[in-house]
Amino acid sequence: MSAIDLDAKNRAALLLARGLSSDKAGEDVGVSGRTVRRWREEPGFEAQVQEARRAILAEAVAALGAAARDAVATLHAALSEDSAAVRVRAAAVLLSALPSLAEFAELSDRMAALEAALSPDGRTAA
Repeated sequence: MSAIDLDAKNRAALLLARGLSSDKAGEDVGVSGRTVRRWREEPGFEAQVQEARRAILAEAVAALGAAARDAVATLHAALSEDSAAVRVRAAAVLLSALPSLAEFAELSDRMAALEAALSPDGRTAA
C-alpha cells in the first residue's frame, strides 16, 4: 500500500467518523465508495473510525461543558428579571435539568464502585 493510499484511508476514516457515507468519503479522498466499504471490513480501519468518532465526541462534550457554566449563569441571572414569565421559564429550565444530573451522578458513582470491585488492586481506572 502506498503512502497516498494510507493518507486516503486516514482521511476516509475521519470523514466516516464525521458522518459521511462511504460513497461521499470515497469521493472526497479520490477512491470509490466500494473501496471505502471494503476498508470498513478491516478491523483496524473500523477501529480507527471509532477512535476518531470518540475524539470528535470528546471535543463536543468539552465544548458543551465550557458553555454550560455560562448557560447556567444566564439562567440564574434570569431568575432576577422583572418579567414573571422570564423568571418562571428560567426556573423551569433549571429544575428540569436536576433529575438527569442526579441520575448521571448516581450512575457515575455506581460505575466507579463496579470498576473498583473488578480492579485487582481495588482502585478505579481514572
